[in-house]
Amino acid sequence: MASTGSGKRMNESVRYEDGFRLRGTDPTRMEAFVDAAFAFAVTLLVIAIGHVPTSVAELIAAMGDVPAFAASFLLIAQFWLNHRQWSRRYGIEDAFSVRLSIALVFVILIYVYPLRMLASMVLPNFSTLDASVRAVEQATPSQWRALYVTFAIGYAAISLIFVALHRHALVLADTLGLSLVERARTRVIVVRYGVFFAIPMLSLLLALIVPMRERSLDLSMPGFAYLLLIPAKWLLARHERRVAVALDRV
Repeated sequence: MASTGSGKRMNESVRYEDGFRLRGTDPTRMEAFVDAAFAFAVTLLVIAIGHVPTSVAELIAAMGDVPAFAASFLLIAQFWLNHRQWSRRYGIEDAFSVRLSIALVFVILIYVYPLRMLASMVLPNFSTLDASVRAVEQATPSQWRALYVTFAIGYAAISLIFVALHRHALVLADTLGLSLVERARTRVIVVRYGVFFAIPMLSLLLALIVPMRERSLDLSMPGFAYLLLIPAKWLLARHERRVAVALDRV
């Protein structure tokens, strides 16, 4: 039988957030472990910057790497917020969800490295722009291909885990007491993460089949695929709101 966390969760007064009843407001040991793992992932990002600056020149050089760090940090923070949202909305902590959360932690800790490297190459260090441009130009097409493939596998794996987490919530819909609106919105969220899985797969396919010649647009094509995330997020969020409004009127 699925557990929805601590007993307090079922007895506390009902609370809502963004149209979902909060079933997991009391942090569990599993959630604490996930939070700690994400914090460690951010620490790995900081460590990747290098040693602590000991002079003004080194400080300026380190600050030039902020754009790459910020992009990496924001993406990892978004994944953490997504897991936190799932935990608060559904409050599930059974064997299957624990395994999925552990898998998420595992992928995130590996994903930090290609994420940081790709961000550094796409967003060069502005304090040493010439050196950064040279580093990008020195990367061979095969190295770009390997980086794109590794990044795509990591992003796709994370998206697939979120698909599984939300599908699991739908399986337990009756046990959790999900309303019609919550069930419909959860289905849209499953579709959303399915799209987020498909986009990196498209990038991976492009990385494998595009010739990727040096000093050509080919090198950027697999990266351009991720721009599809922007309209996809907007369209699916709009669809989710429409579904909620339509069911509220029933």
